[in-house]
Amino acid sequence: MENKVNYKLLSISGQGGSVFGISLIELMKQRNDLMVLSSDMSTPAGLDKFKAAFPEHFMNMGIAEQNMIGTAAGLAEEGYKPICVAQACFITMRSFEQVRQYCGYMQIPIVIIGIGSGVSLQYMGNTHYAIEDLALMRTVPGMEVIAPCDAYEALKAFEYAVNSKHPVYIRLFGGTAIPAVFNEDIDFACGKAIKLKEGKDVQIIATGSMVGNAMKVAEALATEGIDASVLDMHTIKPLDADAIEQDKKLIVTIEEHNIIGGLGSAVADELSQQATHPKLIKLGIHDRFVPVGSYKYVQQQCGLDIESVKNEIINNLK
Repeated sequence: MENKVNYKLLSISGQGGSVFGISLIELMKQRNDLMVLSSDMSTPAGLDKFKAAFPEHFMNMGIAEQNMIGTAAGLAEEGYKPICVAQACFITMRSFEQVRQYCGYMQIPIVIIGIGSGVSLQYMGNTHYAIEDLALMRTVPGMEVIAPCDAYEALKAFEYAVNSKHPVYIRLFGGTAIPAVFNEDIDFACGKAIKLKEGKDVQIIATGSMVGNAMKVAEALATEGIDASVLDMHTIKPLDADAIEQDKKLIVTIEEHNIIGGLGSAVADELSQQATHPKLIKLGIHDRFVPVGSYKYVQQQCGLDIESVKNEIINNLK
């Protein structure tokens, strides 16, 4: 499939469109055990094309995420590979007990996909922002947690997840015309980070929607004489601890998530086991609910825009 990838089309399609409108339809040509369950999210998730082509493999569960996870567990026990799709805030928070029991305790390998993660739902506000989902899913025993950085990496993560023997949570952010980080094939492996740029002074570790910003931050730092490496830590659990560079003056994590429990915490957990390590600064949402507004405005208010991140790094190097 890699030889036929149209990276521009993927970017225009967005993460949901790439996963459900392209990859899922291709996978259905190879296997007949996939069952997609949606909590009234077929259109926002980009599932309409799949639903029309394979109506017997699609179930709209309505706004009932807890019931959806329970139904998926039953389908898995009958030999299906269930894929559950809902807004990230609801499929992780409202359904947490069901995910814990079925995916964690009973080890049922459901693919859970949260769309509209972080603050990407903009004017829908804090009731719909998903800024705790990584923290919650990390605590479920056996759960693999992936936050792809662009549409192509989302496609690769999904293809991995449907073949995994473990439950997998994939965190997708919203919108179409997503900037492409990758314009060529990547060797995607769960738990193996991808180094995007070498640098001797600072290591920037980013995940999901912040990876593209991290590359721009590195470019901005270069104009200030600061050489930053950039790491795409697409898998939050299991974390690629070997990819953390201990020879840097500073390590910076960037995530569109609460700084408690997400990428920054996962990196801090690993560093805390070392006798010595560089200073770590965690950039994200600082344990608060954020002002509601456009995506750009909310990013600025959280200090996640390029200029704010650049200045934070410079100040911490002084």
